[in-house]
Amino acid sequence: MRFRIHINKFGQESFLPINYQYELSAAIYKTIDRADSDFSRFLHEEGYLAFGNKFRLFTFSRIFFEQFKVIKDAGRIHHQGNAAFFEISFLIDKAAEEFIKGLFLDQEFVLGDKISRVFYQISSIEAVQPPLFKENMRYRCLSPVFLRRKRSGGGEDYLHPENSHYGILLMQNLLSKSKAYELANQWDESPTGGQIPDFEFTPIGKIFKNGVKIKQLTEKETQLIGYSFEFELKAPVELHEIGYHAGFGHLGSQGFGCVEVKGGVV
Repeated sequence: MRFRIHINKFGQESFLPINYQYELSAAIYKTIDRADSDFSRFLHEEGYLAFGNKFRLFTFSRIFFEQFKVIKDAGRIHHQGNAAFFEISFLIDKAAEEFIKGLFLDQEFVLGDKISRVFYQISSIEAVQPPLFKENMRYRCLSPVFLRRKRSGGGEDYLHPENSHYGILLMQNLLSKSKAYELANQWDESPTGGQIPDFEFTPIGKIFKNGVKIKQLTEKETQLIGYSFEFELKAPVELHEIGYHAGFGHLGSQGFGCVEVKGGVV
């Protein structure tokens, strides 16, 4: 399920870091923890397991500010207005809608680092009607898609959408999430049988490079490279649903891979 979370700024502070994804992810975990610590602990420590990997099957968009100004030299966003919103998606049954709403409503959180921070209160939360999923869909990124590939000699590459391996790795990631969800719900078999199905992945138009700093201003600071773009995807309907609700690519729970349907189906 997907939700739109409306937030209002309070207090005197109005500057937050441009790279706020990690901080927003932490704020989401803390918000859930205050309302339901068991659910928070499951998402953060356990997750859904498949092929020896953990998948935290949710994703969220960037924040859409009512009024703002980007100050690149300072690495800050000046939130000049009071209102903003973002969307968050969970690969979870519709029956949990009221439960999820209850976790977030009226909660407060802070976004910032050692330099500046902004305080927000969640004013309202509403369920977003899911699109009609078909085999051919066109998407637009609401947060950058991050896809990495490990090197045989160590380290990893952050793939560009035009890389010849991008589509296959995107599908493998969706299948892994499908398997994790299948095991958690004790399904007998995944919709695709665990095999990579026939698919077509096509990036459309301009591709924007997004460098995102994780744990900034600490000894563990890391810069990840994702990309924002539009793309068309032909794949089984079930994998479209997983990508839409849990994120396309890696690190959905860190705010990567959130998309919206662009112009309906292809």
